[in-house]
Amino acid sequence: MRRLVPLLMMTLGWPGMAAAQTAVELQPGGELAIDGTSTVRDFTCKAKGVEARFTPGEAGGELTLEQLAGALREAQLEIPTGKLDCANGTMNEHMYAALQLPQHPTIRFRMSGYEAGAPKDGQVPLRLRGELTMAGVTKPVDLVARASSTPEGKLRVQGRYLLRMTDWGVRPPTLMLGTLKVGDAVVIRFDLALGRK
Repeated sequence: MRRLVPLLMMTLGWPGMAAAQTAVELQPGGELAIDGTSTVRDFTCKAKGVEARFTPGEAGGELTLEQLAGALREAQLEIPTGKLDCANGTMNEHMYAALQLPQHPTIRFRMSGYEAGAPKDGQVPLRLRGELTMAGVTKPVDLVARASSTPEGKLRVQGRYLLRMTDWGVRPPTLMLGTLKVGDAVVIRFDLALGRK
C-alpha cells in the first residue's frame, strides 16, 4: 500500500507530485558558443536566448553528483539562429544565410538519454545521446561532457562537440570576395548550470 499511493499520485497527476517533477531549469550565466576557423582568423559565435526543457527521471530531478544517473530522462535545448552573435555584423549575416534563416529559425538539441560515471575529484563524466537539428537537418550525436557542483549548489555541465557543417547540409560561409573562407569543422562548446526552481 505504501508503494501504491505514490504511484497513484504520479499517475493521476497529483499537484504536489507534478510540481516536484518539473522543478529543473537552466540557470543564468551559462555559455553556449560555436568556435571556428577561417583563412583569415579564428572566430567565436555566442548563442543568446537559449531555452531549455527538462523531463525528470527516476531521481525526480535531484541534481546531486551522487544521484545524477537518474536525475533526468530527457532534455531539449533550443538556440534561436538569429541570436547567434559572432561579434561581427558581416559575419553574422553570412552565418545566418548559411544556416538558412529565416526558413529554419531554431537550432535544437534533444537529449534522449545519458550515462553518468562514478564521481571522482568532484566531477562526474557524462555521455549524452541525442539528436542535433540544424538548418532543417537532424542527425544523431553523442556528446562527452562532465558535471560538477557550483558553490551555489547548482549542477554545472561542461563539454564540447566537434562537427562538420556540411554533414548538416550547411555550406561554410565565404566573405570578402572569397578571401575569407570559414572552415567546415566547428566546435560547439557549452558551460551550463542547472538548478531547481
